[in-house]
Amino acid sequence: MKRLLLLLVLISCNPKQPVIKEQAIAENTLGKIREDIARIIEYQKAMGYHMPNIVQPPATESKITETEEKLGMKFNPELRELYLTINGIHLDGETPSGKTGIIPIHDLMDLDWSVNYYRDMNWKEYKEMYQINYQLGEKLFPFFNDGAGNCYWVDLNEGTENYGRIYWTNTFGEEPGYLFNSLNDFFDAILIGYESKVFSLDDEGYLDCDYKKWGQICHEIAPSVEYWKMYVN
Repeated sequence: MKRLLLLLVLISCNPKQPVIKEQAIAENTLGKIREDIARIIEYQKAMGYHMPNIVQPPATESKITETEEKLGMKFNPELRELYLTINGIHLDGETPSGKTGIIPIHDLMDLDWSVNYYRDMNWKEYKEMYQINYQLGEKLFPFFNDGAGNCYWVDLNEGTENYGRIYWTNTFGEEPGYLFNSLNDFFDAILIGYESKVFSLDDEGYLDCDYKKWGQICHEIAPSVEYWKMYVN
């Protein structure tokens, strides 16, 4: 608390307010992702969903450091908290993706999977293909994907306006772009989805979703994101 108060005081007298304000917010919200994931898993267990059975233990600090060094990028506090809470899920190669995703068919990746996924990404070809007309660095960390080219990435390009935001690549024919302003917002939206029964199980135990309501939740969380506006207009 004392450290947070100090940061808030610095905000009032330091000309570099945006940077210090971000530090204050991070200090105040640290632990939120861990709490959200715990509650999401509680909802999943109550539903009788399979995913909680394949959650992997937290990554170690040394494993996170090793991952940072392999990819040449530094985790932000939210991403570090995510992997200190859960190092993705274990896939046995047999269980269908409809029973492993935290949202339908999208799996939380472990660090080794993320490293391999990143190394397979050709950013030069990607930017040319989609004619990206906004600032997009190549320090994006993949943490959440469906195994078919649709993936969520944390932007780790420090010093840029999109630092910490969640980028989305897809094979749906949709325009790629930023869908959430932070990892906190991303997991908040998922938790609200479970609380609101937007996510449910079908008769075979596959995770289903009311996508219109899900889009409305995401719009409330990230009203400035153009993509979600289609669900409220």
